Amino acid sequence: MNKKYNTKIIDLNTDGTLNTTRLSRLEEETLLQKRDIIYVYIGDKHCYIGQTKQLLKRHKQHSGSNEPNFIMSKFKKLVILYGQLVDKNLDYLEKRLITLFITDNTKHKRKIEIDNKNNGNLSNHQQDSKELDALVITPFWQDDLFELGCINNRNVSYLKRRILAKYSPFMDLKPEQQKMITRILDEGGNFLFEGGSGTGKTVLMTNTVAQLFDKYNGEKKIGVVVKANWRQNAIRIFTDYGISKNVTVGTWGMLLNSEEKFDYIIVDEAHRLPRFYGKLHPSERKYFKGDKTKTSLELLSNITSTLILFYDRYQSIRPSDIPTYIYDEYVKQKEFKVIPLVTQFRIDIHDKQKTYTADDYIKGIRYLLQISDDDSFDKSLFTNSDPDSYFGFSNSIEELFIYLNRMDNLISDSQNRVIAGYAREWVSKTDKNCYDWIEGTNQWQWNSSHEDWMNKKNSREEIGSIHAVQGVDINCVGLIIGKDLTFRNGKVMASKENYFDKNGKPVQSEFTESEFTTFIKNIYYTLMTRGIDGIRIYIEDSHLKQYLLDTINA
Repeated sequence: MNKKYNTKIIDLNTDGTLNTTRLSRLEEETLLQKRDIIYVYIGDKHCYIGQTKQLLKRHKQHSGSNEPNFIMSKFKKLVILYGQLVDKNLDYLEKRLITLFITDNTKHKRKIEIDNKNNGNLSNHQQDSKELDALVITPFWQDDLFELGCINNRNVSYLKRRILAKYSPFMDLKPEQQKMITRILDEGGNFLFEGGSGTGKTVLMTNTVAQLFDKYNGEKKIGVVVKANWRQNAIRIFTDYGISKNVTVGTWGMLLNSEEKFDYIIVDEAHRLPRFYGKLHPSERKYFKGDKTKTSLELLSNITSTLILFYDRYQSIRPSDIPTYIYDEYVKQKEFKVIPLVTQFRIDIHDKQKTYTADDYIKGIRYLLQISDDDSFDKSLFTNSDPDSYFGFSNSIEELFIYLNRMDNLISDSQNRVIAGYAREWVSKTDKNCYDWIEGTNQWQWNSSHEDWMNKKNSREEIGSIHAVQGVDINCVGLIIGKDLTFRNGKVMASKENYFDKNGKPVQSEFTESEFTTFIKNIYYTLMTRGIDGIRIYIEDSHLKQYLLDTINA
């Protein structure tokens, strides 16, 4: 197959000028003066990625006094990327390469420091991004750049799966996503983005922060509220992309504790913001100062002029979370601009000869959990017996681990985990020699850490709770639906005696069966939407299992 791009390597002279002796006359006329190109400056410890239509002029700008932060003496070579698929796609290619370089150099001892600390231009590429990745980015990275010794890992698919690439603020956004961020930049005011799992909320969040940072050159104070289990990832992302000046990343309590005023506060997983509640941890309850009418929404509003929320009403999982009716009233009262997110981005169903989509899966699990009465989904998704199908049932916890072991070997560089509802006591929390889950001769412990659990060495052998995985993407999931969810009198219901999250149970004076059932359903909806490439489910309650089988086979 003919390559749709080409490369040229130019040495830099000691005075920083280009050594063009190896260029033909036509190459010198076109590549240096009138061709769409991506260029990469490479040195022993530094690189810089850019785009231009007039390379010679751009090189002189880099060398001149107008760019004091660009030091030409750091670099030895200039790599030029050009060709049919490079034309008119400079923005996308530049941003993708910047993301790969940063991701590649984060986990390893840094061989090369990328000097780019900007988003690049908004991409309006004409080609399909998958085509550009396959025909330009991947071979250029794996062959040309790897041979120059300026990258650590030549495996592009591995880098794209890593957290820095998945949620990169250089991520190329779809036009509808960029329009949403443009509204924030242009209109001001409070915003609420509402969408289900996999609708791109976290990608929108990181890109919103980046574009606000760029618009004001880091001069505006931006607070970013994330859950504790994702805080280190968020800090790593923004720090590695140079988005740190006046950007504070933490839990909602950390922002309040800073006693600062923010120009913008952006909240990921906003459905987990709490109200005053008796079982709320004292470290959070103190901010309400005994006022039982207050919510953290109000407290955050008091320290910012603009509040931007990313919200999914189906992922409220504790009685201390702000109830949806209070959310709706507050959003209306404060005149938030509400923007729905509808496209599914996370779940990637690629079953053979499939007639169904990710939307069928989302509709299906909502219907099966009796969260929704919309039965307009393709039931064949839930009955596909192919071992590689997206969905399937398992007969034991052990089978879940066997399934994930198979996926570990099949899908390179994947993160696959067993997760569960809070249907066991967490005895290993106080006694590391005890096990929380026992099945025959097999035994497992709950997640040893909530924060950054997915990246812990031993997480593959543990079982993750909702608090370790909410808001986290997993390639393949083995899910245990415990006996905290059952089926009685035609209804999917929660079982209080089989639910062991002490802070997740409503206080007795406020306990209602229906509200508690809603929390448990939301937990399992959240857990069932973690998997990108596949999910297997083991159901402990025989009545619930029979109901699900009867429904999908009807």
